[in-house]
Order: sequence, then structure tokens, then C-alpha cells
Amino acid sequence: LRCLVGSEMCIRDRSMTMAMAMMAALFVACGDDGTDDETPPPAVPTIALDGGDIDQPQEITNPMSVKVSVTAPGAIAGFTVTIDSPALTAEMLAKVGLATELNLVNPGSMAEALGALGFPSGEAVSGKTALTFDISALVPMIAQIYNETSDHKFILKVTDAKGKSTTKTLTCHLTGKAALAYNNDADLWANTATVTAANVPDGGSVQYRVKGAADWTDAVLVEGSKYRLAPVYETSKNAAGLDVHTIKAGTGVFAATTYEVRIAKDGQAVDSKEFATAAGDKIPNGDMSGWSKKQMTTDGKTFWPITYPNAEGNSVWDSGNNMFLEQYNDDGTPTIFTPLCRQDETEPGTARLQARMVLDFVFAPGNMFTGDFDYSGFFGTVNFGKPYAWTARPRALKVRYKAQIGKIDKVGSYDPDGASYQDKQDCARIFVAVVNWKAQHGVTSGMTAPTGMWDPATAKSLDEGAILGYGDLVITQTATGWIEATLPFNWYAKDAANPASAPFSLVISCATSMRGDYLTGCSTNTMQVDDFEWAY
Repeated sequence: LRCLVGSEMCIRDRSMTMAMAMMAALFVACGDDGTDDETPPPAVPTIALDGGDIDQPQEITNPMSVKVSVTAPGAIAGFTVTIDSPALTAEMLAKVGLATELNLVNPGSMAEALGALGFPSGEAVSGKTALTFDISALVPMIAQIYNETSDHKFILKVTDAKGKSTTKTLTCHLTGKAALAYNNDADLWANTATVTAANVPDGGSVQYRVKGAADWTDAVLVEGSKYRLAPVYETSKNAAGLDVHTIKAGTGVFAATTYEVRIAKDGQAVDSKEFATAAGDKIPNGDMSGWSKKQMTTDGKTFWPITYPNAEGNSVWDSGNNMFLEQYNDDGTPTIFTPLCRQDETEPGTARLQARMVLDFVFAPGNMFTGDFDYSGFFGTVNFGKPYAWTARPRALKVRYKAQIGKIDKVGSYDPDGASYQDKQDCARIFVAVVNWKAQHGVTSGMTAPTGMWDPATAKSLDEGAILGYGDLVITQTATGWIEATLPFNWYAKDAANPASAPFSLVISCATSMRGDYLTGCSTNTMQVDDFEWAY
């Protein structure tokens, strides 16, 4: 028994000794792989931006420094540059012999072009452990060929001979320069135009004004980068209670005008442009320099030359009483009657309108109008309206005048309100109307009740068609010196199309007495008119 016990203890001791030896061997095997724990692994390539952080966008300026340093302890085996840029597109790069994918180790036919832009290639790259390249000239060129706010990326990938690689993206940010361009599309009847404004800064606006004016007006963004310069209409009631529309000062685009447009922020111009509009329209014989004779007949056989306020061959203007008063003797010599519309004797090149009593009992006003006059016996019809080739909507009619205004000394027999006008101060009148008529509008007066009277300030339309707008001047007192008058347009139909194609689209009327159609007025009234022109 003692022997057995002793033997067992010996066996147990030997087993423990062996186990401890095996564990020691295992720990040695796990902690020693035959290498030095302090030796670092080979370094991967690095790509850095000299003087900056390559991981942050670089603002494109001119000049700017863009130098890139590359290290590759394992020696460069591959170096590619991928260009992702809305400016440096494949099409654009192809024009200079490059592509959006560049291989600097094996550049092929691109070597020369790469060198011109600052990129090394071929032997200057392959096998190198460090290099620097400078694209400071290339990056600012982006702003010369592209104007929108954008990012332009150069994706750089370097691989060494052991297969280790590093990729960095150099992002160059372009803040687009604000820029204006006039689109050469002015609609001078609608009084609109557009401009293209690129890269309007946050908080900025596009504004316009007549060149040299004090105040700017905001243009309206249409879509994208297009802005419209448009009129603002203000609505009111005229004396007849009708809605009329006028264009707010400083808004819209008119003929014969130079405009300034700007992109502004905080009241300061970021960019600006100027453009001028077309000259607009002229009023035929507006300077009253053209006078001729119109052949008048009452029987279709005998014709008499009647003073006519037009140059020879033209027929825009006419007068209502010359045909009756400018009569001739049988031998062709003129009678004592003087035309009531004629070229002024003392100031040639102006029209003189004169009222008078005829046969001592009939009042005849002096008048002139755009249209045609028909005479038959003791009746005459003024046919208002002439075709007119409108190219631009005017703000107003401008005219110069002189006037002698007295008290009403004759009331027409068919004037329903005549008694209320007797001995009251008379008034002369000039008005203009833009119309869209299918026919002329006739007003007949003479020895019977007048018919067809109309007033553009009290009616939006007649049987002949629409009255689109009008301007009106009532002259209430004598003016011995020339007065420069402006008749602003009041528009009934501000959105109406240009009436240039209408059979009749223009009326201008001048009369020494407002109620001349009724043969009521002051027989000594006179008026001189000259220099009719559109104000834009």
C-alpha cells in the first residue's frame, strides 16, 4: 500500500511539471513571432496642399496659390487625376488635348498639355518618393470660362509600388460673379423688357431707372435668372366716374430712352449695364411745317383749292370750316373770307385756328383734327380717325399753343344747354385718343341739330370700336406766349394689344371752343398750335 501511494505521488509530481513546461512554451510561442514589436509598417502615400487644408474647399481667386505635395516612401507606381467640373468638361478639355481622366505615370499623348497646365508626368512621377506640382495658373482660369457659383474637383489618387494608395479630393469653389445682360427684347407697346442677372447675391436685387433719375425701381424675377422691367399701373376715377389707368412714374420701359440696370446689395451696385430703346413714333406734320391745297367741289365738276394742313400728297390732318369759308369768285380770285385753319402769317410753320361769325348770325369755330372733312351745302361732317403705325405706347402727347379766350357771345340754336353758357367764359380744347375703330366716327353740324358728338373722357367705346386711352387739355384762359403742354394718357384698356393694324387708330383734335359742334362759343377766340410729339 505504501508503495502504491508513493508511486502515485511520483506520477502526479511528474505530470504537474510537464504541464507547467507546456504552458511556458505556449506563452513563448504566443508572444514571439520572430519580429521586432517597435518596427512601424511601411508608410502610405500622402497628399497635401501647401499652405492650406486639402480637405477644405479652396476659394478661386486671381491670383491664388495651388501647390500640391506628394510623398510616397514606397515609390510612386500610379498617379491619376479625375476632373469633376462644370467648366472643365470633357468637351472643353478635349480641345486642349486632355480628358477628365488623367494618368500622370503613363500620360501618352497628353504629356505636353499636362506640363503646360502645371502637372508633372512620366519619368517626373514614376518611381519618385516625393514631388510637388503647381496648378496656380490653371485654377484661376476656371473663373474666366465659367461664371456660376460652383465646385470644381480634382480627385487625386497615388499608389506606391507595394500597392498602398491614398485618395484626396482638392475642391476649388467658385463664387460666381454677379453679371447683367440686356436681352434686347423691349416691347415698347407693352412697355416691358427683360434682363438676365447671373449670381445675384443673397439679399441683393435687380433694379432699373431712366439714366440719371434719382430713384431705382425693382425688376421682377420671372424665372431662373431672367428679370422683367414692367410698368405699374395706378387706377383712379376720371371726372365721368370711369376707371382709368396711368403708368406709375419710374416704371416700365419706353421708347427713345436710355436705361440703367444694376444688381445691387445694400444700396451699392455689384454690376450695372445701360441700354437704349428705339426712337419711337412721329406725328405726321407734327411741326406744322407742311401746308398744301386740297381740291374741293360741290358739284363734282368745278374744283376749288382749299387750304390744307398737310404737306403735298399727305392727308392726316383736316379742318372743318375751310371748305365753307374759303370761297372764290367766278374768276378764281379768293373772296374776303379767311380760312379758319391756316398757316400763321407772322409765325410760319405754326397752325392758326380762328373762330368767327359767318353771315353775321352763324358761329363757326376754328378747328383742326386727324381725319377727313366732308362738306355738303350748309352741313359738314368731321370724320375723326386716321390709320397710324404704332410701334410704342407713349406716356403723353406734347404740344405748344397760344390762345385767346373770351366769353361766349353766340349760342347755337340746337344747343340744349345753350342758355346756361351765354356770356360764360369759353374754353378751347385739345385732346388725343388711341382708338381701335373699324370706321371713322362722324360728327355732323350746321344749320340743323348736330349729331355724333363724342368725348373720349366720357366714353370707353363708340359704335365704331374701343377707345383705348386718351389725353385731354382744356384751355380756360388767354396765353399770349407759347405754352408747352403735356397731355398724359389715361388708359381704359391698359392690356389691349397694339392697335397699329386697326383701320383707324389715332385721333387728335384741336378746337377754339369746346361746344363748337353745337355752334356755341366766343367768336373772337384764336389758338395757335405747333410741335405735336409723343412723350415717352
